[in-house]
Amino acid sequence: MAHTLARGLWIWNTASIITSQTGTSQLITGAQQADVTDLYLYTAPESYASTKPQLQTFIASATEVGLRVWGLDGDRAYFGDAAGPSNFYHGIDNLTAYNDAVAPNERFFGFQADNEPSDQGDYTSFHNGIPDSALSTAPGSGLWQATQALDREMLMRSWLSMHTTAQQVLHAHGLQFGAAMPWWTENYEGGELSVSFPGDSNERKGIMKYMMGLVDEFVIMSYNTDPALAAARVDAQAAYASTMPAASRPRVYASVEVTQGIGPNISYGDTAGKDFKTVVMNDVATLTSSLMNYAAFGGIAIHQWSAWETMPT
Repeated sequence: MAHTLARGLWIWNTASIITSQTGTSQLITGAQQADVTDLYLYTAPESYASTKPQLQTFIASATEVGLRVWGLDGDRAYFGDAAGPSNFYHGIDNLTAYNDAVAPNERFFGFQADNEPSDQGDYTSFHNGIPDSALSTAPGSGLWQATQALDREMLMRSWLSMHTTAQQVLHAHGLQFGAAMPWWTENYEGGELSVSFPGDSNERKGIMKYMMGLVDEFVIMSYNTDPALAAARVDAQAAYASTMPAASRPRVYASVEVTQGIGPNISYGDTAGKDFKTVVMNDVATLTSSLMNYAAFGGIAIHQWSAWETMPT
């Protein structure tokens, strides 16, 4: 089946890029050399206003060469067991206000959420390392709710609720909505992460299946330096999305990690003999070939620019 594939690139060092003509030029050149089509540009909630002129210049430069620019934000604190999603929503509102105030060639194409529920720092109500089936249902075992099982259940509902609201706002403004997603939702400690959503629903199913109905792009952080293992982390999601009607299915992406300090066999930047751009691109081609048979397959994303820029050829 013929595909028109895209290639995403995450950018976290936004300030140093958009405030520098040299930084912008180097990014655009590097993106073109890697056949990138979409830039996921980290944009903190207040930065749409505080860096508006710089964003206008940067997006206009990217648009001129056919690159689509997405806003990007995410934080473990946006979940309901922490500070909650109000600042997440505020950022999306600021993005739409920015788009309304600028010329068409200076506008964001969409927004990507990068909200991951696993335990980080002070936030521990996911209960890392425990499958759904082994979560305690004993009263008092929970950290946020009454039980461990209810902790995770309400966290999953919070995740979906955030994305539901984001989708509604973004689609109302003609913007695409994407999500960076962990690969393990279909196989967490041997079992699927499942939830009832909304809370009064009698239907219980995998979190991934609910999320597929909320986003235009489902970008899986399938990081592994073995293309076969990386593809295996995308198979279930791409297969499910491919059963959805063509008009409503999301585009499912795989991705590669190149940042140093993540770990060998996970990041190309840490894996001896694979820490070269040519090797990454060869593996990207292999990964693409493995997933091309899925109608929903949308392409590959690279994490992330500052590491990619300095990686040897």
